[in-house]
Amino acid sequence: MSLNNARRFVEKMREDQSFRNKVLQTTGPKELSSLLNAENFVFNKRELVGAMAECMRQLELQMSNC
Repeated sequence: MSLNNARRFVEKMREDQSFRNKVLQTTGPKELSSLLNAENFVFNKRELVGAMAECMRQLELQMSNC
């Protein structure tokens, strides 16, 4: 379940510039954690890394098909 939350987070960061700006404007880990909790994104660092790796793999596949 948490890996799915991390996947949704990565997707939202990729597609929603307003959300991405909110995340980037947080001033520290506590503020970021509060924002993620408010958005129902509950995951740990390992799950986030896994979701990011999946995203990178998809981009690599897209680039190789061009």
